[in-house]
Amino acid sequence: MPREFPRHVRVAENIRRVLAEPVMRAGRDAGVGMLTITHVDLAPDLTQAKVAVSALSAADTSGLMELLRELRPAMRQVVSRELRLKKSPSIFFVLDDSIAKAARIGDLLLNRQAE
Repeated sequence: MPREFPRHVRVAENIRRVLAEPVMRAGRDAGVGMLTITHVDLAPDLTQAKVAVSALSAADTSGLMELLRELRPAMRQVVSRELRLKKSPSIFFVLDDSIAKAARIGDLLLNRQAE
């Protein structure tokens, strides 16, 4: 009987779970406030993981992305240690601004209704 989800999807979810706390701590240290992982895209061969992070109150996202870029080796080590994979995937952080865009659309709709 085949599994419901492919292996790379299951490993991506585990990477999201493992990195949630260190990423949240990094956001707090950077003064960003609430920083969350929205999703992880993992290559089918498990060599590269693109981790999308969302900052709810980030004015300076370039500083945040620079901090996450510096923390990539430490995050890769955490993933390797926790998941016990033969080869740990390379981690790349990208900014996911979909929550900010959704909030802006909501504000525009509320302003439109008030008119």
